[in-house]
Amino acid sequence: MNKIGSLWFSHKKCSVEELEEIGERLNPETGAEIFGEDPRVCGYAVVRTCNRVEAYVSSEKPREVLEEVADRLKIGKMEKCGIFVGRDAVEHLMRVACGLEAMIVGEDQILGQIKRCYLEGRRKGTLDGLLEMAFDRAIKVAKRARSETKINEGSVSIGSAAVELAEYVTRGLVGKSILVIGAGEMGTLVARAISEKKNNLKAMFVANRTQKRAKWLAEEVGGKAARLCEKEKCLSVCDVAITTTSAPHFILDYESMQRVMQHRRNENNLLIIDIANPKDVEERVGEIEGVDLYDLDSLYEISDENLKRRLSEVDKVERIIEEEIAVFKKILSRREVERVIAMLYEHGSRVKAVEKKKAIEFLKKGRDPSAVLEAFSNAVLSKTLHTPTLVLRKYVEREEREGREKGRGNENEESNCNGDFVEFLLDEFGKALKLGRL
Repeated sequence: MNKIGSLWFSHKKCSVEELEEIGERLNPETGAEIFGEDPRVCGYAVVRTCNRVEAYVSSEKPREVLEEVADRLKIGKMEKCGIFVGRDAVEHLMRVACGLEAMIVGEDQILGQIKRCYLEGRRKGTLDGLLEMAFDRAIKVAKRARSETKINEGSVSIGSAAVELAEYVTRGLVGKSILVIGAGEMGTLVARAISEKKNNLKAMFVANRTQKRAKWLAEEVGGKAARLCEKEKCLSVCDVAITTTSAPHFILDYESMQRVMQHRRNENNLLIIDIANPKDVEERVGEIEGVDLYDLDSLYEISDENLKRRLSEVDKVERIIEEEIAVFKKILSRREVERVIAMLYEHGSRVKAVEKKKAIEFLKKGRDPSAVLEAFSNAVLSKTLHTPTLVLRKYVEREEREGREKGRGNENEESNCNGDFVEFLLDEFGKALKLGRL
């Protein structure tokens, strides 16, 4: 686990502009050049969203690699980035997947983005076995958090809350016609939230001052584009209208809405949800018979209540993460133990083959079979156990030395030993194997 490292930038420390600038230099496309050509890196992955840019690496020296990358790309703006190594890096990945590090706690989109990064990394071969296991575990943790807690239940963004309110008031959006007025940032969020509901809408219209923008958004969400001047015609047949423009004047005033309701061709009440600031809808419109008008105050109440509900689930999710980190550590230890055992068997087989050849030669020369067998047995035993014995003694010595250093207040957080016995054995046996001693 100590070989995993993460370099992260997020909305917590960076502005939108800064994240965009960082994302231009560090992204899945530039990752091959940044990490793929570094011999110290065994595997890597880069996750980029609108609110974060993160890189994960598997390396013998993950902190060194990531600090150099941040410095080389001139994106390590001191307090603007963070670097985690080992358990902290794995925990961070799990928290991100569960939505605990998101701008909106518990959001679902980040899990889909991490899944895509994982699948793309597997397809391109940029993930090594260790990172593949870490991402796979993080995805499983996020799924468990969503099934065992309410961390992602209830809309907490204004756009999503507007859609949730529309569902509640109309008792479901199935067979309903909806008009979204405004195709800017908020209008886009609302239209997307509606399209994700998959409620078998009768129709969705997108009206905007700029026809090109309305058409683009309507095509994305499977709706129909309309000019802003056509809004009255759309309102006469719609069940719901959500207004999201940034206009300095009313988009729906009292007089125009009276005309709409006089010529209305829909028997249901017209639900209007105004989430614009300043308001798009004149307050008196709510007095017209057949019109139900809600504004931002209603949505803030919904959002605040849902956010409180989500925040109350954070402790449960954190406990799940703690459990899953322990599981991940056991899986890694089991895998690494198997590798150590395989190395020992390979080493023992080599020693046996060499000593067997010697023994056969001695027997051919007429040596006493009992003496040859005794020498063969002693050689196999001593040579097989020699290197493992040295490694175990080295481990004890380093543990004692680290204990003395900690006692003097000089704790080394990234020691090769670091109390992880199996990982230490694996590293040392690997070095011995490279040097031909094992």
